[in-house]
Amino acid sequence: MKSFFKNLCKTLVFATFTIALCFGKTAKAQESFYSYDNRTFFEVDGRLGKYFPFEERHAYMKVLPQYGLDLRIGRQTDGRMQWERDFGYPSYGAFLRFEKNNVDSIKFVDRDALGYERESWRPLGDCYSLGGFINGHFYRGKYWSFDYDLMGGFSFWTKHGDEFIGSVANVHLAIDAGPTFMIEDNFDVTLRYQFSHSSNAALRLPNCGINVFSWVVGLRYHPMGRPDLVPKEKPHPKFEKSTSIFATESVGLLQTNEWMRSYQTVDGTMVSDLPVERPYYFADVIQLGVHRRFHPRFSYDVCLDFGWTGETKRMYEKAHQMYGDGHEYFTGDDPIPLMEYSFARGLHLAPSAMFEINYNRFAFCLGGAYYLWHGIYYGTDQKKTWGLSESSESNFEDTYLPPCYRTFYGRLGFKYYLGKDHNMFVGSFMKVHEAVIDYAEFTFGINLYSWGNKPVQCGE
Repeated sequence: MKSFFKNLCKTLVFATFTIALCFGKTAKAQESFYSYDNRTFFEVDGRLGKYFPFEERHAYMKVLPQYGLDLRIGRQTDGRMQWERDFGYPSYGAFLRFEKNNVDSIKFVDRDALGYERESWRPLGDCYSLGGFINGHFYRGKYWSFDYDLMGGFSFWTKHGDEFIGSVANVHLAIDAGPTFMIEDNFDVTLRYQFSHSSNAALRLPNCGINVFSWVVGLRYHPMGRPDLVPKEKPHPKFEKSTSIFATESVGLLQTNEWMRSYQTVDGTMVSDLPVERPYYFADVIQLGVHRRFHPRFSYDVCLDFGWTGETKRMYEKAHQMYGDGHEYFTGDDPIPLMEYSFARGLHLAPSAMFEINYNRFAFCLGGAYYLWHGIYYGTDQKKTWGLSESSESNFEDTYLPPCYRTFYGRLGFKYYLGKDHNMFVGSFMKVHEAVIDYAEFTFGINLYSWGNKPVQCGE
């Protein structure tokens, strides 16, 4: 292990100087093609982590290490815009990440020539990721700061189809925190503790995903020194709060986790479908709500969500299969009715709230909702059962509701505001139920009516 860290440190120093030298020569020789100023920096990070699986059957992975290497190119803000001063002069940029996985026995399930399930074991593939980051400060001093990083992008796996990673392309997310030490005008040393996650947002099963906690050590190089920071104004410029009524349209696509006996072998035996064989469904959510910008950095939404999911059809099909099997839900002392699927029975209603951290036009968002009504009750005498967990549900709800539409759900994602007055936005969110993603939403929103002054003083 000692030799590993020794070689890692040598690699970090060599890679940093090599990248900086290449970009420096390019800028001097071809200034008309590309140039940078003292806000530009380059960074190399080494990572050593341990896996953190969500499911108990994967606990064997916790003792196995993962190694990684990150390359970053970034821009240090200097306060020329008001939002940069409000956030304490954050930096942002792009990253390229390599992860070396050391798990050599991952279950892979397919079918043989006769149609029976076949299990095999193979190594977990390596991963290459690229995306963007924002680096901010909890504390910023003269010689050191305590920072955080928010990272998001796409990852590509050399092997897929196993019980963790179902597709080549996946979403990659990471968050970390730790100190940065300014050792001289051109160099910083960083130390972070990071959580990272890679999965495909239920676009392709299986989709357990890979979670890793890592120690990250980095060397940052400012080839032209550091920028002079525009001092914060005292008193702070007056901020005008604003309120908007808005509407959104969010669509998603998911591959259901609900299994059925749907495959017949050559000898007539019915077997359950594999995850990869399950059908895809569309989902849609229309929101109508109020957006309140109450601080230069923060805002919130309160809305009503009108949702629909085609996955409900799968539940009705499975209910008919359960009925044919004589399941106790249909044969007990208080049997539930056997119902037919309709579009109206795939509808849902939920109040929701969302909190935003606003970096000028870009916003990180975290929210949640609780279902008030489902279309499955339409045409029946069944009523919603109220509770905070799925254990409080009736047999009727357990039969006809998709698993991710039962009590609470959460949203995690981002918005990017458009227009001169930020009156439209696009975004992407993960709809999450009990730490398991249901599907990824792609959103377009527009302010229908606003009052109050322009919500941000962005220096544009």
